[in-house]
Amino acid sequence: MQKQIIKLSEGCPYSCAFCFNGKKDFKEYPIPKIKLNNVILHDDAFLSKENALKVIEELGAKRINDKVIYYEILQGINKKDLTQEIANALYKNRFKKIRFAWDGSYSKNNMYKVLDCIKFLTKAGYNKKSLMCYILSNYYVSLPESMFKLDSLKVKNIPVCNCRYKKNYLDPKVYPEHWTVQEIDYFKERCRWHNQLIKFDGFDSEIAKRLLHLRNTT
Repeated sequence: MQKQIIKLSEGCPYSCAFCFNGKKDFKEYPIPKIKLNNVILHDDAFLSKENALKVIEELGAKRINDKVIYYEILQGINKKDLTQEIANALYKNRFKKIRFAWDGSYSKNNMYKVLDCIKFLTKAGYNKKSLMCYILSNYYVSLPESMFKLDSLKVKNIPVCNCRYKKNYLDPKVYPEHWTVQEIDYFKERCRWHNQLIKFDGFDSEIAKRLLHLRNTT
């Protein structure tokens, strides 16, 4: 499937310490000509646009050869910018694979912000399994604390994406920063199992095979 990549804004107004995008000045761009029926928005913080709701509606109204267009925000949305009105507009105008992040600590305040985000999106019409929450690993939030976040999202049936922190984003390798190599690998595996259990409604045949193999070898 061919996809067109566009950019309607650049940078992020929140300037999170771990994110290189936030260190850029926030700029906004007009909607370019849409040529394909599947479009990826490569914005750093799309919902931070001053007229984000209007842009979502304008994008949703566009057609290619009398066919609707589907959109995907590659970098995800910032839950600080999400409202029920925005969530409704995203769903109505065919924005798919919605991603958001839980970068901060495992605190009641942060958890409620994530739960509000999930509530807005599911009320708008999104299936929980079609959503995805980014969890930052290899940073100041420890492995045990990140595991609590992972378990909280498991209760809500929300898939996760393990975002491993790197000082140098141009280097494809992930080096230990605030976690050990063992912690990085363990969390990576737990995130994979988390998503498998959600995808298959609690039963992962791969885990069952591993357990069977373990019983047969002990």
